[in-house]
Amino acid sequence: MKFKNYKSAIHNFAHSFQSIDYTKSGKLAFNVLVHLNNRNLTPSATFDFIKKTIHPTDAINYESKLLLNDYLDWLPSHFINHNCDLDKLEKLSITISAGFDKAYEPPGMNYCKQIRVSTLTLWKADEKEEQTIEVSRDELVGNNFLKIGIPEL
Repeated sequence: MKFKNYKSAIHNFAHSFQSIDYTKSGKLAFNVLVHLNNRNLTPSATFDFIKKTIHPTDAINYESKLLLNDYLDWLPSHFINHNCDLDKLEKLSITISAGFDKAYEPPGMNYCKQIRVSTLTLWKADEKEEQTIEVSRDELVGNNFLKIGIPEL
């Protein structure tokens, strides 16, 4: 086990969590942000995978709890695949946010908006210093999904 493996494992974990992909869960972190934004709340939520919590409380619902649990279930095998010892993980929280206020319509695509989705991951392992990983990605999202969320499994 090498410490550098943790960075790779956690980067991949955060990227998967942020993505609009059903590989690890039938629920999407992006939809948590859509629902917060549609309630005129800041579209940002923190999922703590050590404490098993979600903040703010306005982001907690059946779907967000299932999303957290699905990723918690995947974490052990993901760490094994990266040759990391999960028992040495001391902190792992992902704050995901979306820039709905800066979303724009790409030229010729009046049916969707381009939105920047970002995660800030804080992690600590093996008694080393706390680390951060930032991942951002632009997503094209249909206008109707900005009101109801992207369909989930």
